[in-house]
Amino acid sequence: MSKDRRVVVTGGGKNLYRISEYGGWFHAYKVDVGLISNSSNSIGKARSLEDAIVLIKSHSGEEIQEIS
Repeated sequence: MSKDRRVVVTGGGKNLYRISEYGGWFHAYKVDVGLISNSSNSIGKARSLEDAIVLIKSHSGEEIQEIS
């Protein structure tokens, strides 16, 4: 069973990402928060958590504020 990690980047607006680990890969997603439900769009995958975080930093152009 994998544990999803919520990643918040600095800056306002759309700043929520998610990392899920399965099959030996860490999958990074951009989360779009909606009124009724959220949607996720894949931005890539990496072999390590650290590389997935770098992927999110590169995609967002911002620094990581919080990982939970």
